[in-house]
Amino acid sequence: MKKSLFSLAIVTVLVASSGAAFGQVLTSDNFNYVGALTDNGWTAHSGAGNKVIMADGAIATLEQSGGSGEDVNRSFAPQGATDKVYAGFDLWVDTADLSRLDGNGNYLAHFKDNGFAFRGRTGVVQGPGGRGWGLAINADSSNLGAGATWPSDLMFDTWYRVVISWDAATGESELWLNPAIQTDPSITHTGGNMGDLIEGFALRQSNDYTGFQGIDNVFVGHTFGDVVVPEPASLMLLGLGGLALIRRR
Repeated sequence: MKKSLFSLAIVTVLVASSGAAFGQVLTSDNFNYVGALTDNGWTAHSGAGNKVIMADGAIATLEQSGGSGEDVNRSFAPQGATDKVYAGFDLWVDTADLSRLDGNGNYLAHFKDNGFAFRGRTGVVQGPGGRGWGLAINADSSNLGAGATWPSDLMFDTWYRVVISWDAATGESELWLNPAIQTDPSITHTGGNMGDLIEGFALRQSNDYTGFQGIDNVFVGHTFGDVVVPEPASLMLLGLGGLALIRRR
């Protein structure tokens, strides 16, 4: 499942096709280690030690099942009360029975402040077309069904690049699926909360249904271009051997 990378001695990342200016990557993780995320820069803010989230040297795996599960966050410098933050991550959802999911769905990723203000909750809902699974976002509530849902069903056992944002000035969240540029199709939801000082990106496990999700290539930044991580045709490494493509998975 993990992408492979043609290694070069000296590399500089060039992204020419994202169509967005670069700001600053606030934090990132590609899970190229083996062990608990909490031993590698993440902190448990709920359910510490229960179904410990692990990386296998390639990806991190979330387990959605009965009982308490560990929720973790990766912190960064607190953002301002009018700042916009972006996050991008690769997401894989295993084939599972989603019949237990109610309208709230199962959120598995979000931004957070230094407490329990969760913004841009993103996760799994029943597929809007009745087949596959659905991807949804809610700006400031756990009720994904009351937020915005991607209009088409997604396939199980398939990797997708998800990009989300939350704007502290307006309370709006936005979600893109496999985007190349910021003007690609997206969905938005605006909540009633504004002004939170975001300082973490979180992964969540719950008991809403039984299944697993894979997470990879987490990036959080100030701009869309910081987190989009384009596909091979638009992301290149420049090094001693010339140009080489990153080939994902």
